Amino acid sequence: MHLRIGIIDDEPSARDIIRKLLKKSFPDAAVIGEADSVAEGVLMLQREQPDILFLDVEMEDGTGFDLLDKIQPVHFNVIFCTAFDAFAIKAFKYNALDYLLKPVHPDELVAAVQKAQHNTNQQFIQSQIDNLINATAAKSLQRIALSMGDGLVYIQLKEIMRIQSVGNFTHVFLIDRKRILASHNLRFFEDILPNPDFLRPHQSHILNTMYLRKFSKDDGGFALMTNGDKVPVSRRNKDKFLEALGR
Repeated sequence: MHLRIGIIDDEPSARDIIRKLLKKSFPDAAVIGEADSVAEGVLMLQREQPDILFLDVEMEDGTGFDLLDKIQPVHFNVIFCTAFDAFAIKAFKYNALDYLLKPVHPDELVAAVQKAQHNTNQQFIQSQIDNLINATAAKSLQRIALSMGDGLVYIQLKEIMRIQSVGNFTHVFLIDRKRILASHNLRFFEDILPNPDFLRPHQSHILNTMYLRKFSKDDGGFALMTNGDKVPVSRRNKDKFLEALGR
């Protein structure tokens, strides 16, 4: 099946780069529509139904999030393109959405398109977009999408008690005693979870300070959680951990 591609970006040079990279790496793909603004993008998407949309985050008449809010429901994969926008990038990561930093790197574009080709679950796509729109509107990130072997699961940050490394995976322990095996390493969580709400007292552990009951010096030092779990505090991380707690 030929890929149908849409491109919405207010920079002609940016659209040109994406078009050329697609032609080189995906010769069977067809760019079925382009636009240079939110308003024109809405009209283009009303006419065409792409499989994948490359969408600029910041445009003169609004944002890519504004555009998505106007064309609900979303029935295509979205790959966001942005110059560095710290909040937007964190929102993409929270919602497991693909993004490309400008200038677009050819290998990253290929990887994003290949991933989108395999992402055909419309329910997940809609859920990802809905959460992104809500988060960017409120400028607040409350829910995170976790990749699992069979798809994605959304959880509230306040549901997380602690996180423990298991090789390249992690166990996410929830306040209801449930445990999720997530396809992320601990560094992924350390990079995106808010600090000091979430702290890393040990190379294999992250905890939610909302559920920290006390710090004990016994057994080399550990954090006692409200559910009775003991999280080790390494000598290396102890001072930084206590400083973050205001001790």
